[in-house]
Amino acid sequence: KARNLEFPLLADFEPKGEVSRKYGAYRAPDGFSERALFVLDGDGVIRWSYLSDVATNPGADGVLAALEEMSQPAGAGAP
Repeated sequence: KARNLEFPLLADFEPKGEVSRKYGAYRAPDGFSERALFVLDGDGVIRWSYLSDVATNPGADGVLAALEEMSQPAGAGAP
């Protein structure tokens, strides 16, 4: 909220795991998905992803860093 960011979230419930299977994040033996974060650009291309154990909350730091990097002009990476 402090950063005033708005973005869609996906609840991959029905059909069960359809999207997470396509992204390699579905745990078929357990019947649920890993905790997965993906940042897509305006063309729908994955520019950043993170997959963590279900017991780990990945937080937002990585996503925010990926968004910051994507907002910089090409070739203007961090010093």
